[in-house]
Amino acid sequence: MKIMFAADMSFNYFDAFESKEKAQVAMAEPAEFFKQADFSMVNLENIFGNKEAAAPIIKSGPNLISEDAFIDYIHVLKPDVVSMANNHSKDYGEEVLFHTMDMLSESGYTSIGVGKNIEEAYHPANISKNGINVSIIAVCENEFGVATDVTSGTAGYSLGRVAKAIRQALDETSKPIIYFHGGNETNPFPSPGKVELYRHFIDLGAEAVVAMHTHCPQGYEYYNGKPIVYSMGNFFFPTTGKKRKNWNYGYLSQLDINDEEVKLSIYPYKFDMDKVTMLEGKEKADFMKYMECLCAPLKDSKRIQSLFDSWCLTQNYINSLEQYKTEYFSDGYAEEVKGLKNVFWCEAHNELVKNTFQLIFESRIETARTGVEIIRKLQDMEYVY
Repeated sequence: MKIMFAADMSFNYFDAFESKEKAQVAMAEPAEFFKQADFSMVNLENIFGNKEAAAPIIKSGPNLISEDAFIDYIHVLKPDVVSMANNHSKDYGEEVLFHTMDMLSESGYTSIGVGKNIEEAYHPANISKNGINVSIIAVCENEFGVATDVTSGTAGYSLGRVAKAIRQALDETSKPIIYFHGGNETNPFPSPGKVELYRHFIDLGAEAVVAMHTHCPQGYEYYNGKPIVYSMGNFFFPTTGKKRKNWNYGYLSQLDINDEEVKLSIYPYKFDMDKVTMLEGKEKADFMKYMECLCAPLKDSKRIQSLFDSWCLTQNYINSLEQYKTEYFSDGYAEEVKGLKNVFWCEAHNELVKNTFQLIFESRIETARTGVEIIRKLQDMEYVY
């Protein structure tokens, strides 16, 4: 069985849908790679609806939405599964969320990672071929819009729920794969916490972990014989805003699954406002050399920690703690505390802030600062190792 995974796809920064022909051109090259797989999936990083009529929820970060017609880009790819486990699926409330879920269902796509409650949001996509059964479990970090026992939303990460989903798949003689949306945005390397977490999913019985959200490619590895993709980067997330070079690059991840093993193959690409272009020749060779730089530190836990220390110094989340005021202990201050909430609520942000305090506490700031230039070079896709 071959399963093709793509990462974050968003049309939020387009002014308007132009034509089906443009959608066809934009997705033509990756669509050929989707066809070679038995099953395929992508993460939809915005909801569909009328931006003028819909009301954005209070949150930190942008509220992402695009008009319904942009679903034609997905139609070109023809994925079997569309994940909505991310931090934007409920950006405009429940009605627009359900509208998007209905659109996907009516188009024949299985949507996962989202639901009327947390139990439904954790329902996997179950696929089978030639006697091999696979359960794809979509999960996201806890930012804004996560479901609860009584409210709709996304499959916010819970170790207990992930462990239960893995056990259930194994009990049903199905191979569990975790499709995870999380990590530190624009960081070329996973944090120590993410390395530990994704490896723990394998220890619990997952056959593979495929992740995204960082808006840049990160490395991949085999852990106890099972593949872990730390981040594929963006799939198609065009913006006219100024971004680091690695924003516009990524890779598709194909898992070849049989009774004995799971093998990973990656297919790199770049994108602009017009299309996704699969890399070939020298561009592909250069990207694979770049990936070697991103993969090498995964073998060394001390090096991953050192790089994360340096990454922390490029961020300013700790400044948000100055927002705290005692009068917030009353109703009506959601707008004022949205950024502060995200620092504590989101696992990636929380790990970053805690590590920053540890650097201060241990007087290691200047030591950590020596690696900042390495981070910046890799964000611009320069070779360092």
